[in-house]
Amino acid sequence: MLLLTSTSDLVQVITDAASDIEVHASWVDNASGTITPGRTNTASITSATTTIIVASPGATTQRNVKYLNFHNNHASVSCLLRIVHTDGTTTEELIHATLTAGEALIFNENGTWTHYDNNGIQKSPVGHTFFNFSVAAQGPGFAADTYLTGSFIPFPVAPKVGTKYKCRFSVSKTGAGTATPIVQVRVGTAGSTGDASRCSFTFSAGTAAADVGVFEIYAVFRTVGSGTNAVLQGWCNLRSQPTTGFSSLLKAVQTTSGGFDSTVAALGIGVSVNGGTSAAWTVQLVTSEIENAA
Repeated sequence: MLLLTSTSDLVQVITDAASDIEVHASWVDNASGTITPGRTNTASITSATTTIIVASPGATTQRNVKYLNFHNNHASVSCLLRIVHTDGTTTEELIHATLTAGEALIFNENGTWTHYDNNGIQKSPVGHTFFNFSVAAQGPGFAADTYLTGSFIPFPVAPKVGTKYKCRFSVSKTGAGTATPIVQVRVGTAGSTGDASRCSFTFSAGTAAADVGVFEIYAVFRTVGSGTNAVLQGWCNLRSQPTTGFSSLLKAVQTTSGGFDSTVAALGIGVSVNGGTSAAWTVQLVTSEIENAA
């Protein structure tokens, strides 16, 4: 349930695009024991704006919001929705999600939010893990920055604080190539090295020795939002020979990204790898996951 208990309480939706968002809300009012149902069909929202979707109750009345339905009726334009509750002083975001054309976001009386695709199929229930993987070896190569097949995952909805990305890849090298290995977490819509690097991990120089290792990358959203509000905290660990092969010294690197926009439609996250000049790396397996996304 979602309660409005004062004459200043409101539920609002903040839209970021000139789409066509249709909203239905149903609730039950309790005025000193007198129960009265109510509902509102909000006129189509066709601009980037803030719109009241459940108004304040009257004095001495508690309003229990039972159902909310947001539908993107536009033929092509996606829209990021931010649903907020305000008491007139403090505003709290309840959830945000990007609805592509035809998609819907529904809140039920149990307090569950569910995202549906344009065919009415449940898209991103809370708690699900989204994943990707490789099905073939990659390389020998990686003498230049190369995007890892199997590492890219589109965010099912706009990331929130605590959304976590993990990627692991197993790799072998020959004696060729002794440069500083660089692993980068990239965020964008292309799933390629054209996406912006948000976390870069540079290890100490390798040595002219064959080696087999596993890289593990973790990145967590510390903050989210438009403009430069989003920040990733990242960590990368290398398990290999202690002093030769991939890296002669550093085996773990951490970094904090600069600010960026995490509200871009169809945003995704993945990894690129640069073994440096003459590197002859072969990546055998890539696994990647997004957790706490919905």
